[in-house]
Amino acid sequence: MDDILFRHTATATPNDKSEEFLRRQSDSEQDKALVDQAKQFDAELRSILKVDLPDDLTDKILLEQSFAIENKKNLSHRWHIAIAASIAFIIGISLPLLNNLNDLQQEIGTVAMQHILQEYPFTEKVNEQASLSTVNAKLASYGGLATGDLGEVLYVNHCGFAKAAALHMIIQGEKGRVTVFVVPQQSELRNSPEFNNQILKGMTEIIGQTSLVIIGERDEPLEKVQQKLQKNIQWEI
Repeated sequence: MDDILFRHTATATPNDKSEEFLRRQSDSEQDKALVDQAKQFDAELRSILKVDLPDDLTDKILLEQSFAIENKKNLSHRWHIAIAASIAFIIGISLPLLNNLNDLQQEIGTVAMQHILQEYPFTEKVNEQASLSTVNAKLASYGGLATGDLGEVLYVNHCGFAKAAALHMIIQGEKGRVTVFVVPQQSELRNSPEFNNQILKGMTEIIGQTSLVIIGERDEPLEKVQQKLQKNIQWEI
């Protein structure tokens, strides 16, 4: 093995086990020092490039994949509805029947989870550190008044919910983010006391003319969130 080949091997693959490479190291202290230096540099480089993965990385990947799948299903569903409407028009289905198709009654839980899916890229990391006065400024429109600690409020604002305005609030739960919707009751939304999919679960509580929808991940104790809201929010019923 000539000097050029040896130096190339020592630099590129210092852990090479070929007989000629090992012989050069045993015959020359200078060559062995070069290889040892290359090995040390290689070890330091590996240490720098090593990145510790967060413990919840798998859960986050699964959550985002689930949202992507649900979003694809929703787009496919809307596409099929559009095709069905076109065919119905062509074959002369009556207008009242089309109106009934468009006004199919949805469950409030389904609408809530679709809303979370659509806004997930924005709300995933948002943290506005909303104060109690900020919460009350939004909550007043729905007949509510927060009088006690709701925990860490990451986000609160008005949003479009089906065909009406609603309050969209995100608070920090024990396992992750918990979304709370305050929705004025509407005849076209059917109540769903409990609902879930592969990642999320939710519950709905009717308070006077308002529906309180609470949604979190599958292992989140939503009953504790519900109890905290019951204790610390007064409603005009």
